[in-house]
Amino acid sequence: MIHDEASKGALWLAVVGAAIGLGQLLASKETLTPRLVIGRAISSGALGMAAAAAISFIPAIPFAAQLGLAAVLASLGTSALERIVQRVFGGS
Repeated sequence: MIHDEASKGALWLAVVGAAIGLGQLLASKETLTPRLVIGRAISSGALGMAAAAAISFIPAIPFAAQLGLAAVLASLGTSALERIVQRVFGGS
């Protein structure tokens, strides 16, 4: 069992991210394979957990805002976030 609040929060962020990623996958016309489903759940869950980094910038951010950020990050996906980071930091 997870007892500390930080671990529970991280788990919820991962679950929200994974759910968003899987929802997008189910709504797409892509052929579903176990590899694709598992990969999307893992990458979207990790993006959701990245929302915890918001605490570094805004220490008093409410958990509901973190959940919203997790949903946004998972919705954007890795390729969109990569493009945003490249534009912000001047990459190609």
